Amino acid sequence: MNLRSLKSKLKSINNVGQITRAMQLVSAVKMKKSQAIAKAGMAYWQNLELTIKKVVLSGKKIEHPLTLAKKNPHLPKLAIVVSSNKGLCGVFNFNLFKFLHEVVEKNIKNYQFIVLGNKAQQFLFHYGANIIADFSDKAPFEDNVTAIYDLLVKMFKKSKVGQVELYYNRFITSLQYKPTRKILLPLDIANFYKKDEEQKKELDYLVEPDTYQVLNGLFSFYLESTIREAIRESEAAEHSARMIAMKNATDNTDELVSSLSLLSNKLRQANITNELLDMNTAKLAVS
Repeated sequence: MNLRSLKSKLKSINNVGQITRAMQLVSAVKMKKSQAIAKAGMAYWQNLELTIKKVVLSGKKIEHPLTLAKKNPHLPKLAIVVSSNKGLCGVFNFNLFKFLHEVVEKNIKNYQFIVLGNKAQQFLFHYGANIIADFSDKAPFEDNVTAIYDLLVKMFKKSKVGQVELYYNRFITSLQYKPTRKILLPLDIANFYKKDEEQKKELDYLVEPDTYQVLNGLFSFYLESTIREAIRESEAAEHSARMIAMKNATDNTDELVSSLSLLSNKLRQANITNELLDMNTAKLAVS
């Protein structure tokens, strides 16, 4: 490699380093914003869950359609997969797809999929999966929550699917996220019924117009909030993964620039030495 081509390569690597550094900073800002939104929504979701517990404990056991397991064990399952639309985020999507593969590998024919994210759509298409709805092009993903809820509830109530699952990357810290699976339907409220009569007396509420109608609305809010919270956490985790990936890329460009600069200095010094030798040789030849 000559000195001119080395300088051109150094310039290109420096430009790449500037781009990755800028993307790292942008992703850090977006991650903090998404993290704040996710935390704010979590408080609502937790209070909603607490309200459901109180309503359930205040009355008799209610057989709501969304809480009843289907009698037909051969019904297909519906899986909602939340990924990213863009790449350059390290193993963010890879880890999610690996986790999904481990769960559905042997029963892929028994699954139907709703996808949020081009990466999930591409993976499941090549996987040979049955994709019944794709909301990847409708950004932001949160705007699709109501449509997704209507679709999954309609399919579950009409016994077209026996179970609804949600797959996404759960945000833990700015440096950590985890592929997660949640069962949305049927809703498991068995743990809300407790044998502690004293606790039940403490939650002796008057529910109007009746427990069934109140739970009907609460379940709707609960499911939509669960999906919305998963989307928010997935977005925060995506920006976190991209920030880490761009930081690693920036560090790599810095190391490469350092090593190539050293090589450039060596080549330049070698050229200077060769020129001095040529001059000295020419002087000796003349004399």
